[in-house]
Amino acid sequence: MASLSYDEAAHLIRRAGFGGTPEEIDDLSSRGREGAVDFLINFNQIDNTSMQSLLSASFDFSDLTNNDKFNNNEIRRWWFTRMVATKRQFEEKMTLFWHNHFATSSSKVQDVFMYLQNVLLRANSLAKFDDLLLKVSQDAAMLIWLDNITNVLGKPNENFGRELQELFTMGINDVVTGDQNYTEQDVKEVARAFTGWDYQRRAPFSFQLKAAQHDNGTKTIYGQQGNFSGEDVITIISARPAMARYLTWKMFNFFVYPMTTSADDTSTIDRFSKVYLNNNHSIKELVRAIFTSDEFYSSRAFFSLVKQPAELVVGAVRMLGGNYNPGSTVTTPSRTSNTLAASSRNMGQDLFGPPDVSGWDFNLAWVNTASLLERFNFANTYLTNRNTTNPGVFVTADQLKSITKPSSKKTVKKFLARLGPLSTDALGTLRTYLETGDNGQPVTYVNDDATVDKKIRGLVHQIMCLPEFQLN
Repeated sequence: MASLSYDEAAHLIRRAGFGGTPEEIDDLSSRGREGAVDFLINFNQIDNTSMQSLLSASFDFSDLTNNDKFNNNEIRRWWFTRMVATKRQFEEKMTLFWHNHFATSSSKVQDVFMYLQNVLLRANSLAKFDDLLLKVSQDAAMLIWLDNITNVLGKPNENFGRELQELFTMGINDVVTGDQNYTEQDVKEVARAFTGWDYQRRAPFSFQLKAAQHDNGTKTIYGQQGNFSGEDVITIISARPAMARYLTWKMFNFFVYPMTTSADDTSTIDRFSKVYLNNNHSIKELVRAIFTSDEFYSSRAFFSLVKQPAELVVGAVRMLGGNYNPGSTVTTPSRTSNTLAASSRNMGQDLFGPPDVSGWDFNLAWVNTASLLERFNFANTYLTNRNTTNPGVFVTADQLKSITKPSSKKTVKKFLARLGPLSTDALGTLRTYLETGDNGQPVTYVNDDATVDKKIRGLVHQIMCLPEFQLN
């Protein structure tokens, strides 16, 4: 069994989750590389009752038509609460991956369908890809988003058939060979296969095939002829090597590092895609292979991705052992907090609202003058909020004091390690900050309550504004 250093374990939990406390990282490190990955991806074995209790106390989704308790703001608040409170970090991270991959938006789709799709993605996040793709294709949110409810016999709507191939499964060209994956005629024929696909307009809004609107004629798809149904198309596409390569490429870009068109990178994609093909299209086995690979723990992978806004705000809470109190819609409906969702939106990532069907642009697209300012504003909100009796995001003085040390140097190192681990390049500057009074004169550092409540809060704010902290 391959060993797993502390820094490697911290890297794993940032990428497979949102970051962890030193205790959580130590636990992963003690399990070794394979054991830590198994622990994270076999998340159904992890007790999550504390999160479920919080959700039960804070949200009432028993009536999906009650707009006072179930609406656009509530589903965002609910998901961020899950990401902060869950013991199953990888479950939420995979849900985030699929939300971007199968990008639908509340700009067009009703809140109830966005919520139900999120539940579906989570429940099937590590399923066989064929099964996940079929469920998403038959889900009301996708049927509405890409207009398949208007795709009928004699008047096929090509939107879903096109995006199914271009964005959800293969890409226009094979990411390894460069070969064209489909033709315009394939788009037209695939659209015919999905005619009549719709959903019931009453809860639970199940999929229904309107037989009279389905095209039962012979179709020619990828050179094959037959009376193909939508299910047949999904089975055919899911088995194509181009699909396996595309999914591998997407996962590497999301979890490992930005891929290039170099021979080495295309070889890597091809090699990992075979894990998917040789394991009955298993998403779980593909992510296991990625997270246990040398590529994942290479110097190229460490801090090679810019944190998504959702990763930054959730990670800041989790790594410091801070708090997110969403409030309660059950007992005090007027006292709720959407700080994390609002902060993420202001940074450019509005969950349940990706910009278009292709999802968000990643990595350097997250960083610009406006979004960086919002990142710094969030750090300020998080560190200055001391009112723990109201809903919101905060870190208590006791939580901060538990991390401090008697010396300024050890204190700075401790926080750099807690929030990263980050390099110590800024150690001298941060240490000087702790040893400087309000009048600009040197002072002796002591980790008393007054220092913790003022200087330590300022220290953490500065660390969260470092360029390194923006990286994952």
